[in-house]
Amino acid sequence: MRYFRKEKNEFDWVLGVEDIASMLHLLGKALPNARTVVFNNSKFYQYKYDYQLPIKTGVLARILKAIYGPILLGYLANKSKNFWYIWTTGFLFNRESEFAFLKSIDKKLICHFGGDDIRSPQKMKAFCAEKGLDTFIDYVGAGHPFYLSENYETEKKELARVADKYADVIFSAEFEQISYLTRKQHYNPFLYDPSKFNFNPAKFENLSKIKIVHAPSNPLIKGTPLVRAAIKKLQIEGYEFEYVELQNVSNQQVLEHLKTAHIVLNQFYQLIPSVFGIEAMANHCAVLQSASLELEPNQPKSEPDSWVVTGYWQIYDNLKYLLDNPEKIEPYATGVIVM
Repeated sequence: MRYFRKEKNEFDWVLGVEDIASMLHLLGKALPNARTVVFNNSKFYQYKYDYQLPIKTGVLARILKAIYGPILLGYLANKSKNFWYIWTTGFLFNRESEFAFLKSIDKKLICHFGGDDIRSPQKMKAFCAEKGLDTFIDYVGAGHPFYLSENYETEKKELARVADKYADVIFSAEFEQISYLTRKQHYNPFLYDPSKFNFNPAKFENLSKIKIVHAPSNPLIKGTPLVRAAIKKLQIEGYEFEYVELQNVSNQQVLEHLKTAHIVLNQFYQLIPSVFGIEAMANHCAVLQSASLELEPNQPKSEPDSWVVTGYWQIYDNLKYLLDNPEKIEPYATGVIVM
């Protein structure tokens, strides 16, 4: 990589190399003079990037990355002064070697973590136990013992060590993504495309059949079994509503449902809204979620009625309240749009 001829910086930012919940795509649109690089983008989005592999998964993809990654890194290192990394992947398979190379030529690095990439399961389990809260950690660990193993914890310690050593700025959620990071953590920026805001008061004019949407990326982590239990109990009690559960569908299909949804059930073990929570609020929906300013105080302050704060034990009660008081649904939905 050092053999590339040094040229004048042409780009302000290189963003890569994994797009999590469209964050890289949105950053690419928000930051001036940026170039996006994605080697394994999500199957739920169909965005185009400045540099990407024709094959995203499998052995061939790893071979292509092993060849193309170092070449592209050397090229872009002579084109840009700032590198913004989302998640844990990079141009090379060894993150410390990659970061050491970039710092040796005076590049600025941002590490942007999004969840299980940096989160320590053991620390999260202890944090929730101290607060008297259940957590998804035990459930994931029951199905995947490695998740709670010392080897997995060692991986998280090493990732934090490298970020602490080389990053100029670190984005993470200090409590939701509790980790071994020792440096100052800036709260993850939540971005959303202004053209996709959908203020639709007309859908609240007829609430004879309230539409409820739940779209978990991971049912176990998001609290889907508890959502289904609440939905089933309300149906048995005679409540009439439309319940739509979306899994393994494109983001475009999710957004189409949000346009006509009245209530969205987001996630119930997490302390922050997540990208789906932002999407739901931007589409004029009343959102039930466990996001808590009390437990994750670093997230941006919001209006009191931006969403219905709902713990995993409150899904049935809070949903029943909105079904019993449908006039309250639109104020929650509208409060988000104008916050």
